Amino acid sequence: MIRVPGPLGPHHPAGPDWERTLHEFGRPVAVLAHPHPGWKALHGRQASDGFLTDVDVQYHQDGRHRLLVRTVRPVPADARVMPVFTLDGFLRTYVANHDEDAPVPTVLTDLGELAVLHLEGTPVTATAIARDGFFALSATFGTETFAVAGTDDLRGMARHLAFQTATTPD
Repeated sequence: MIRVPGPLGPHHPAGPDWERTLHEFGRPVAVLAHPHPGWKALHGRQASDGFLTDVDVQYHQDGRHRLLVRTVRPVPADARVMPVFTLDGFLRTYVANHDEDAPVPTVLTDLGELAVLHLEGTPVTATAIARDGFFALSATFGTETFAVAGTDDLRGMARHLAFQTATTPD
């Protein structure tokens, strides 16, 4: 997280806005194709050796996490640190942030179950895992990995992702 001086004080967390994140990522970022009206979206970033590797879009409503969408791009071959995306780690992150009372899955069953993600309307075979009322799906499309996690009741909505790209050049 980046901390910069600002109107809320020198220790208030702040970071690049959505447009800057899209521009820096330099390739499409997945978002829900049709989010529920009233949901708010927050974005997060992860980097390795200063190279932006992951962009998360977290949907929430009334203080509750609804769905988490992640786009992961490969790091350069000469990077000192090679981050690893795992579907079970992604689901665990979602569950841990979803609800204080939600059970954290300790053993993920159904590893390798095939599903379908629709990326800009194109069906792509995905890997799915589910546990205790939660699910996660991931698919590789080109060189990027796209993943979504949520509660079982939102699985239908979560299977349809659209792409966002930077809207203004440098």
